[in-house]
Amino acid sequence: MVKFILGAKGSGKTKLMIDMANEAGKKSNGSVVYIDRDRNHIHDLDRKLRFIDTSDFNIDSLKSFYGFLCGVISQNYDIEQIYIDGQKIITNAPDEQLEEFIFHLKKLGEKFGANFVLSSSRNQEAAPEFLKEYM
Repeated sequence: MVKFILGAKGSGKTKLMIDMANEAGKKSNGSVVYIDRDRNHIHDLDRKLRFIDTSDFNIDSLKSFYGFLCGVISQNYDIEQIYIDGQKIITNAPDEQLEEFIFHLKKLGEKFGANFVLSSSRNQEAAPEFLKEYM
């Protein structure tokens, strides 16, 4: 499963993602991963969650980010949920690249039983048609 949480900057997406991740961590039999671009919210997350700060890595495109996610999953096959909060590459990606990224993410999730929840600073009403099924 791939799900997007869209909204304007400052609309509460991060708070919602943190709450969802913490709740998933309580209910999950496997691992829950929270990916962010900095460490600003690390203390808001339950210690059971695996936190990854992408600023430690050179991720400059959706392809490199997809490879990064494959590496995360390859290190731990019991990952059930991956929360990706406001990854700038996703937010700024051209629609055609984002659509391809989602296609591959969906396949990755199906193969390894992982669900992805992503946030993006995009207007819900102006979201491209392909993205609406993931909202």
